[in-house]
Amino acid sequence: MAVNKPTVISDTEKLETAKKFKSDGNECHKNKDYKHAVGKYHRALLQLKGIGSAKSAGLGAFMSEQDMEEMGYSQQVPESVRVEVTKLTADCYNNLAACLLQQPNPNYTKIIEYCDNVIELTPNNVKAYYRRGLGYCNLENYEKALESFDQAETEAGSKIDRGLRALLNKHVQICREGIKRQDQQLSKAYRGMFDSKNDSSKNG
Repeated sequence: MAVNKPTVISDTEKLETAKKFKSDGNECHKNKDYKHAVGKYHRALLQLKGIGSAKSAGLGAFMSEQDMEEMGYSQQVPESVRVEVTKLTADCYNNLAACLLQQPNPNYTKIIEYCDNVIELTPNNVKAYYRRGLGYCNLENYEKALESFDQAETEAGSKIDRGLRALLNKHVQICREGIKRQDQQLSKAYRGMFDSKNDSSKNG
């Protein structure tokens, strides 16, 4: 009796499928269909995370090396594929952050998380630093926002375009005003606390 071999999708197929989902996501994003774009990028990431995982999923326990090879699966992921997977993964996370920023009530914590993923994979990514700065700024963590905006400007260097420079200047100003406002509120709170202590000591 013949034993049915499990279907193994090759890394090449997963990569091509991921590219297709990313391309579809970009099209949705261009048409301002952010909800469907998010879904496409997530599906692309699922494909990318599966590359090189067939053995670790246990398929290698009952499939020979020859079987795996015949089905297009290679345990060792070539360096060229690793580079492509890294870039695609970073692009998908970056695009997810961009989509979330367009939503009526953006999840800024998630935006920061996605941007951190991008930066971990591509440390020179200007857009990721800028979007992470927006996330921190909207959460009123102005110091962290300024760090991200500063890093975005540093990574852009002399190639920074006029539009990005204007946006960075605008948001840096918002952060500085926010820090000033927070300092004033803190100072006021301390004054109120000491005033109440003085009053109680006088009453004593």
